[in-house]
Amino acid sequence: MIIRDRKLICKYNGQKGGRPKSNCSIRVEIPDINLVILTPDQYGSLVEKYGYEFIRKALEILEKWLRHGGKGSEKYLNKNHYAHFRSDGWVVNAVRREGQ
Repeated sequence: MIIRDRKLICKYNGQKGGRPKSNCSIRVEIPDINLVILTPDQYGSLVEKYGYEFIRKALEILEKWLRHGGKGSEKYLNKNHYAHFRSDGWVVNAVRREGQ
């Protein structure tokens, strides 16, 4: 660890500190979802927040985007996808639009 300008820099926290990066080797196994990576805790919190059916549709949308090479999707392969499920994120908004 290095302290520079009162900011802690660590290989586990990214360059400017912040939250630790999620380990991609610990992941929840979801049927028919192979490319989306979430930890069991993250998956549980998403189901609690949005509900099972909503998250299932969101996972299918994100899986389809990753599989068919949507714009810029290559850089998100083999990384944790929890950030895609923000309440104002495109995945959540896509599910909401489908439901209307």
